[in-house]
Formats: sequence, structure tokens, C-alpha cells
Amino acid sequence: MFFIQKTQLYCISIFVFAFFTSINVFSQIELEDIDYLNYTATDVISSDTVVPVQNLSLPTTSTIVQCDTVILNPFLLPIVARRDFINIPSSLTPEFPFQKKSELPDFIVYQKLFADKYHRKETYWEAYRNIFYHHPNLVKYTSASFPEKKEVLEEIEANVIQNPFKIDFGLDTEKGDKPERFVPKRKYWIISGNNVVKFSQNYISDNWYKGGVGNLNLLSNQNLTLNYKKGKIQFNNFIEWKLSLYTNPNDTLRSMRIGEDLIRTYSDFGIQAAKHWSYSSNVEIKSQLFKNFKENSTDAISSIFSPIMVNMGILGMKYQMEKAYPKVKGKKLSINMDISPLSVQYTGIFNDEIDPARYGIPEGKTYLLDLGSTINSKLVMNFNKSVNFSSRFKYFTNYEKVTIESENVLNLPINRYFSTTISLYARFDDSKGLARDPRFGPVQLNELLSFGFNYVW
Repeated sequence: MFFIQKTQLYCISIFVFAFFTSINVFSQIELEDIDYLNYTATDVISSDTVVPVQNLSLPTTSTIVQCDTVILNPFLLPIVARRDFINIPSSLTPEFPFQKKSELPDFIVYQKLFADKYHRKETYWEAYRNIFYHHPNLVKYTSASFPEKKEVLEEIEANVIQNPFKIDFGLDTEKGDKPERFVPKRKYWIISGNNVVKFSQNYISDNWYKGGVGNLNLLSNQNLTLNYKKGKIQFNNFIEWKLSLYTNPNDTLRSMRIGEDLIRTYSDFGIQAAKHWSYSSNVEIKSQLFKNFKENSTDAISSIFSPIMVNMGILGMKYQMEKAYPKVKGKKLSINMDISPLSVQYTGIFNDEIDPARYGIPEGKTYLLDLGSTINSKLVMNFNKSVNFSSRFKYFTNYEKVTIESENVLNLPINRYFSTTISLYARFDDSKGLARDPRFGPVQLNELLSFGFNYVW
């Protein structure tokens, strides 16, 4: 009986010895074989500046491997003053974390099995003390350099009981609200516009050696586009207002004259028939707002709704094409053309002061109704993200006379708000009774070079 109890006591003692031995062995950091005796302070840190950790070749342990943990050799890390090994008074520095003492008796530590590790450890601390006492300027950190509060990381325990092959990130998706899928609403109406206000002033003194008179010019051009498209149905609308004012010292009756006054709307409705073609009907209305007079005269040339011109394409075809150029950013070409073999054009005068013959209306009448064919087209060429060219063309004939309009605008932006514009508005009208230019005949020209505010939205 005594023998059995003694045997059990020996077994328990051996088990406790093995247990504490394993704890002490695996609690020590496995370092690479470094000859610490051949290291000096200048080998560790060669200047007063602490070398960043990422610039050092730091050996790592070969016994502890974690996917998110790297064990660094403390011999190559920046030096931290430790009170437990150099006996720094606690009154001089804050408390330092003590290194955990070995839990094994000294006679076990000095055994041959642990002699090499003990030798390495003592060599390390000997080098540490040598650097601290002889090169204190290399010690850059104390415990005061570390944050007082440690960041507590929340651990997520993997659920390996229910499904050992499933990674559980600790998220309960059943309790939380699932995000709703965002479905953008389709926009059928597209609105855009262009606002232009340009001003120029020229002053010439009375004694200017070449003579001449000063003048003041103001140009305003406001555009609005409203387009609707859904399925095969298209409904496009364009509204513009142009007003040009200038001073004319030659006119003794008024100080300001109207160069151009135009209100124009153009709308077309179509149903797609093929890739670029659709059945279409269109209507264009043109008039002005202000009354204009002849120079040095009280005879009115035009006034509101006098004249008013309405052109309607009853049934025709519309061609649309857009082409992008991927090699040049912002470069694209757009072409729209309405062909109306059957169309109606109405010209009316509602002011008795206006001479109807000036607009091709026969004497004794205040309106003119023509049946014929019309072609309306518009080309827009964006050379890049900024520079663009637009051209509008209209052709109408009643098979006895022809009316052609060609409006071309080259826009050269300086920035988002200012630009230089070159425009040429040419018109051909061979109607009877119209005044003709001695040089160009039935051709009418209006050219403008301007600089000023130009905003596109």
C-alpha cells in the first residue's frame, strides 16, 4: 500500500515538473542564432535617430506561426528603458512592465538542456545594460512613450460546432434589416439650356485723328431644350430668344437700335420606324418682341407678332445619328434632319403700321399661306470637351420661290463661364417685292464676332 502511494507521488511530481518545464520553454521567444557578443551599440543603432522598424531586417521565430502575428527579435527593435533590469528609481520614470521571471528553480535552468537558451538570454541583457550605461543617448523610449489605455480588440469566436467548414464572422444577418436594392427611376424628360450675354463698348473722342464714333453693343441669347423619349415615342422641343442692341450716332431720333430680335420655337413629334429613322411631324414658330424702326424715320419695320411665321411639316421622316470618338475625349457628332414633303407655311402681319410687302405678302393682304416642302436639319460637332460647332439649315419651297436659312456658330470657350463666339447667319429669299442687296442680290448676311458670358447647363 505504501509502495503504491509512493509511486503515485513520484508520478505526480514528474507530471508537475514536465508541466512547468513546458510552460517555461514555450513562453520563451525562439530567436535566430545571433552572436550577441560580437555586437556593439553602433551595430544596433548607428545614429541618434531611431531606425524605423520597417527599415530593419528583422528575424522572426520559426516555432510560432500565426496568420496575423509576427514575432520580432527585440534585440533589433528601438531600445526602451526597463527599470526591472537597470534599477531605475520609480520616482524618475513611470512604472515599466516587468519581464516575467522564470518559474523554474535555478538548478533546472542551469541544466545542459536549457544552457544554450539561458546563455543567449543573459548575453542579450548584458548587451542591453552595456548600451544603456555607456550610450544613454540611444535610449529614446520609456513607458511614458506608450499610450496609457490599451486598445481592446473584440475577439470573434468561430462557431465550429454546427458546421466545422463554415467561417462565422459573428454577424447575425437575420436580426438586422437587409439593405434595400436601389433602383433608379427612368428619366424620360431631359432638360438643358445655354445662356449667353455679351457686351462690348467702344469710345472714340471727337478729336480722334482718324475720326469715327463710339458705340455700345449688347447681345443676349437664351436657349432651352426639352426632350422626351419613351420607347419608340419622341417629343423634342427647342426655344430660343435672341436680342441684339447697339448705339447708332447716325440715328438722330433714337439713341439705341435693335440689330436682331427673334423668338423661335421648334417642336417635332416622332415614332421610331428603323434604327435611325422615324415618322415625324414638326412645327416652327418665329416672331419678335420689340418694335423696330428705320434709321432716322418713324416708319416701323417690325413689332410683336408682326410678322409671325409658322411652318408645319404635316407628315415626313426624321433622321437621327450620333457618333462618338473614343480616342478623343468629348468628341462626338450629332445629326438631326426632318424631311417633310408636305408642309404648310404661314406668314402674318397683325400691325397696320408694318408694310406686308417687306415680307413677300401680296399688296392688299395681311397674310400669306404657302403649300410646299420643307427640310430642317441641325448638325452639332464637338471637337473636344470644350470647342463645338453647330449649324442649322432650313429649306422651304412652294415650287415658285425658295427660302433658305443657314445659321452657323463656332464656340471657343475660355473657361466654364466665358467664351468667344463666331457666328454667320445667311438667308436666301427670292420672293417678289423683297429688297435686294446691290452686291449679294437675294442673299442676306448677318455676321458676329463676340466675347462674353456663356454658360451651358
